Amino acid sequence: MTPPLAHAITGPRILAIALPVVLSNATVPLQGAVDTAIIGNVGSQAALGGVGIGASIFSIAFMAFNFLQMGCSGLTAQALGAGDTRRMLNTLARTLVIGLTIALALIALQSPILALSLRFFGSAAETQAATALYFSIRIWGAPFELANYALLGWFTGQEMTRKLFQHQLVTTLSNITLSLILGMWLGWGLAGVAAATVASSGIGLTYGLWLARVQRRRLDAAWRPDWPRILRRDELLKVMALNRDIFIRTLLLTLSLAWITRLGAQEGALVLAVNVVLWQFFTVSAYGLDGFAMAAETLVGQAKGAGDRAAFRRGAIMTSLWAGALALVISVLFYLCRAPLIGLLTDLPEVRAAAMIYVPWAALMPVVGFAAYQLDGIFVGATASGAMRNAMILSAGVFFPLSVWLAGAFGTHGIWAAVHAMFVLRAGTLLLAYPSIESGILPAQQGAPSNS
Repeated sequence: MTPPLAHAITGPRILAIALPVVLSNATVPLQGAVDTAIIGNVGSQAALGGVGIGASIFSIAFMAFNFLQMGCSGLTAQALGAGDTRRMLNTLARTLVIGLTIALALIALQSPILALSLRFFGSAAETQAATALYFSIRIWGAPFELANYALLGWFTGQEMTRKLFQHQLVTTLSNITLSLILGMWLGWGLAGVAAATVASSGIGLTYGLWLARVQRRRLDAAWRPDWPRILRRDELLKVMALNRDIFIRTLLLTLSLAWITRLGAQEGALVLAVNVVLWQFFTVSAYGLDGFAMAAETLVGQAKGAGDRAAFRRGAIMTSLWAGALALVISVLFYLCRAPLIGLLTDLPEVRAAAMIYVPWAALMPVVGFAAYQLDGIFVGATASGAMRNAMILSAGVFFPLSVWLAGAFGTHGIWAAVHAMFVLRAGTLLLAYPSIESGILPAQQGAPSNS
């Protein structure tokens, strides 16, 4: 298979990669927004808080393992840049095996995970009961969700973002449809919303595996899983070393986001409900902007695989410029449409009124956060997991005490200021590490591809 020219990084090529991902990723938080809207209109403040805390738990329990997507994307892109088709296919198989193993462990440990999570968030008894119900259902989707991460990373690394969009669209439409049927029409409420998420993840995985099977035939019709090679100890250790660093980085990031939810819960049920509503502004923008981060993943990954330092720099700069422009547009639109968007997410008058006070913080998040997302994509493409880990450790070390002080001194305004501070810290620490990552790009003849 002939890889794309690593140096041919143009605006149209970036958009061809990024726009399907922008559309695809923008559909993901729509699932959460629909869930929030269903519970916000047929449930109570406690149920709304339960959805928010439950989603935060799974941000830790599932998103902490999104190294499956990141690692698979970076390794696949580098294999594509080096023209190593077998390594691309083995990378997917190996990642799926690791993901299934982790999912089974999460299911086995669900009781202590829930107990620790409820103690961490420290919400009211009624909210805890709602959270426990949501968790006890959604945890059974772990094998589907983690396997989907591997597939999304594999598609991204090959610039197959249209396939990624199709995969995500099937999952999202299934989730929204089932949430409306189970959560609202049948009146199952919180249980229906959780069950819909599990079922839609299974539907999405089935479709994604079919897409992967078609692509496997195009890459190498004669390929069959070589399990001794795929499960070879040194290869697994190499992948796990990469995944370990990304795991530490992602765990600290998701704990930081969960810490923000905890600070809101300590302010009371109203503030928690307000932050759940406003958090939808953040998640929609983050998933949308991640399209350009994924474009960076595949372009700089291919450039590294081809040993082209100039292409690496061009890919990093051009994708970042596009991301910054989109972030500004999203922030402006969020602010101008703030009232109808909040009204769509909840019909609780006290939640609507309080959300209007704090919505400028949420509307600014795309502009404040895009640099961190983009640098993450660049480092993933470079498989610079150690630098990502170290930058996040430094950021978290500053963020946690700073967030406690800001929340204590300024209340809910301080909580949102802490969110902004976290993303600025992340971008700053990654930017400091970038020059050493770029200088480590070796010419192709100095870095022979691994036949893994």
